[in-house]
Amino acid sequence: MFARRPTALSIASITLSLALGACGGSSSSKSSSSSSSAPSAASTSPAAAGGTAQPPAGAASGATKVVIVNYKYAPPALSVKAGTRVTFTNSDTAPHTATARDGSFDSGTLNQRQSRTLTLSRAGTYAYYCQFHAFMKATVKVS
Repeated sequence: MFARRPTALSIASITLSLALGACGGSSSSKSSSSSSSAPSAASTSPAAAGGTAQPPAGAASGATKVVIVNYKYAPPALSVKAGTRVTFTNSDTAPHTATARDGSFDSGTLNQRQSRTLTLSRAGTYAYYCQFHAFMKATVKVS
C-alpha cells in the first residue's frame, strides 16, 4: 500500500478549519463594566440591601459619569436625581474605589480603564472616598 501525501491545498484547508474551530464563532471579550445598585443597594456588596443590577450607563438620560484621574474624582461634587446611573471610570494607573462612607455603595476595586455603574436610588448626600487612597474624597447628592 502506498501512503498518500497531503497536498498544499489540503494542509491549508485543515489549517483554516482548525483556526475557525478555535474561534468558536463567538468572541469572548472581558468587559470592564459591571453593574450594581446603590445607594439603596450594591449587588456586588453583600452589606447593601434591595437593589437590582442595571445596564452600564450610556447615552440614555439619567446617566452620569465620574472619572478618576490624577488621584481625584471628576467632578468632586455631583447632584443627580434618584434612579440615576453613575458610571465610575478609573483613568489612573493605580487601582481605586468609590466607596460611600456610610457603606451604602461601593464600586469595588477598579483597575486601570475599568468602570463600574451604580444606580443611585435613595435620596441623600453621600460622601465617598477611595479605600486605597483615603485622601481622595467626593460627594454625590441624590434628590
